[in-house]
Amino acid sequence: MRTKPTSIKSHGEVDASWSDVYGVSGGPVAFRLGNGGAGPTGLLRHLANRFVSSHAPGHSIPWVCNHSRNTQLALHRDYIDVAMTYEREWELVSVKEGWAVDAGLCFHDHFVVVGPLSNPANLLPGDSPSLCLQKIAASKSTFHSRADGSATMVKERDLWSQVGVTPWETKPDWYTMTTLTPADALVGADGAGAYLLSDRSTVLRQTELGTIRNSTVFYEPTTPDDFLMNTCAMLIAPNAPRLAKEFVEFVKSNETQKFIAEYGRKQVGIPFFASIPSGFAPSKLRGGRSSRGKWESHTGKGQHPFAVLSKL
Repeated sequence: MRTKPTSIKSHGEVDASWSDVYGVSGGPVAFRLGNGGAGPTGLLRHLANRFVSSHAPGHSIPWVCNHSRNTQLALHRDYIDVAMTYEREWELVSVKEGWAVDAGLCFHDHFVVVGPLSNPANLLPGDSPSLCLQKIAASKSTFHSRADGSATMVKERDLWSQVGVTPWETKPDWYTMTTLTPADALVGADGAGAYLLSDRSTVLRQTELGTIRNSTVFYEPTTPDDFLMNTCAMLIAPNAPRLAKEFVEFVKSNETQKFIAEYGRKQVGIPFFASIPSGFAPSKLRGGRSSRGKWESHTGKGQHPFAVLSKL
């Protein structure tokens, strides 16, 4: 454990185990990498393997999976050397407390309001994310929530609070709380015809895997300063290994940022993430759907082909 104390509290157990090992299995450890959401999309594996190939031949990079707040605490407890996290307020706390160094930004993900193609809450294209939730509550449409302390949970509760609703306290029948992973939560909501707050990369990864088919996106960020931008930052330990410091510079390089900006396009037709220079992803998910491993976008011309927003 790092010697400095911290005011950051865990949400659930902080996992110290290795979820996977990238690079050369059995090779000397270059550094230990912590992150939650980007690991299951495959991005971490590609970044780590590219780094090992060019900067650390023969080395391995273990991945430790926790949600954002607990990834910070994994850094504090010396379980990892590099943390990729999504909560700027708490990242700055760790830097101020002196046990983490701000290593810059990595990529942009995007929170998205997802729901069933049938759209029982009658969400409209111009609705803000808070209005979307207000309509869901008013219509008592099924909503699934990740009550796991993740950045997604925090953002969702911020949105509910904006409209004066606290369903995690009142526990209405239409509101279901789980501690599922981002992928399992999305797949579960898709099967149940439920709305939820998810993220762009999870939607597109599950599209690639063919695990969702009944959902669409009703709201997504369209500007870099949107409340639902989900930017990933990098923190490193003050005594991080040399290769950890080289890795964060590798991630921020122009070549790697171009790779991130295109990651997933070949698989599903739309990139999973946005690079730091681009600010947000210009390719849109709203009104589209998963079909045969691709994201089929609504062009906005004529009648919606999937009967999404059919009550307009």
